[in-house]
Amino acid sequence: MNTADISTDKKKRRMVIILLAIAVLAAVVSSFPKVQNQVKEFLFKPNRLVLAKINTYYGIEQKEYLILKIKDESGLQIEIYEMQGNSGQIFKQKFELTQDSDAYITLDKNTTNLALSDVDKDGVLDILAPSVDRNGNLRLNAFRFNLEFNSFEPLEQK
Repeated sequence: MNTADISTDKKKRRMVIILLAIAVLAAVVSSFPKVQNQVKEFLFKPNRLVLAKINTYYGIEQKEYLILKIKDESGLQIEIYEMQGNSGQIFKQKFELTQDSDAYITLDKNTTNLALSDVDKDGVLDILAPSVDRNGNLRLNAFRFNLEFNSFEPLEQK
């Protein structure tokens, strides 16, 4: 054995000892519940959280719709599904409220974060979904049912 071989063996042993020390330290630190929860939240963010839901009827044929207010890492979404009796539901539309946070409104003495009300006075209930943007500004997102196209659209302010 020459000096180069001895030096290489020492480097290998030192590397193994360092890696073993790191592994032991990681095992000890990861045994703390607080660290476990933080790592879990970092690695496994919840994908979707349903904040509110409403079932209602729209259109000439009075089809049943399921309206959901959903929160995920990008913000809020309003998702609309057409109910198909016992066979489930069909996804119809989605409105992105990107980077918005959930908010509540008081409507008819009830506080809610998703509601139906005839805002434009056309005889058809509109979807109201309050939110707060990243600057802290309150928003009242309203969506109306368009009978002509049998779909929902943002309610334009006049």
